[in-house]
Amino acid sequence: MGFNKILFVFLGLLLLGSGLVMAISNASVSGTPLDRWGGNANAGSITTEGGNITSANVAANTLTDRWAGFFGNVTGNIYLTDNSGNTTNYLFMWTASSPTGYVCVSENNNFPFGSATNATAAGIDGAWSFGAATDNATNTFTTSTCDITFYNPYVEITDTATAKNATNSAFETCAIDDGTSSPAETDFAFCTAINQSGKNYLNQSADYELIVPTTVGSATETYYFYAELN
Repeated sequence: MGFNKILFVFLGLLLLGSGLVMAISNASVSGTPLDRWGGNANAGSITTEGGNITSANVAANTLTDRWAGFFGNVTGNIYLTDNSGNTTNYLFMWTASSPTGYVCVSENNNFPFGSATNATAAGIDGAWSFGAATDNATNTFTTSTCDITFYNPYVEITDTATAKNATNSAFETCAIDDGTSSPAETDFAFCTAINQSGKNYLNQSADYELIVPTTVGSATETYYFYAELN
């Protein structure tokens, strides 16, 4: 009877994640969304009276309705087992205590990583109907410098759309798609390299951090998590 290597990875918004290379696979995930920012706390005011004309310059900050973010730590085990034994009855198990590799998320619960190719900011704008908005993908994925190599299935993706995460973040978000000529939302995945010494936007330790597009006006959006550990 042959044995298969099966990777089980656990991801969390605030959890803890050697050299073995395993297939990119479905990952379990848990966490609690952080509170949304509500914009400026207090409205400015000017006192006026009838017959007066006031020059009033207005400055405001607002919350995007087109993007969401995920961050956390990565941990996992590598099993030598079969489909019936899985994680209960296995021949051997290794603990991936400090993994490298990638975390990816997609609205597709069966994303075809074997056929993944370069994505473009224009393709993302088209799939999510972002148009010419200030916070569209063209103004977010401003470079195409990401290089990604998945080992099982083996595929190399070079110079794909890249968003450099801001403030304290040590991470960047890399967009890939499944090669569809007219891509829809489920044809994209968003990936970032696992970094055991990484810092998130809050300057806190994190193994991964990435951003994802969201449909404007949609109450919720579901993203599925994948990981490959090297």
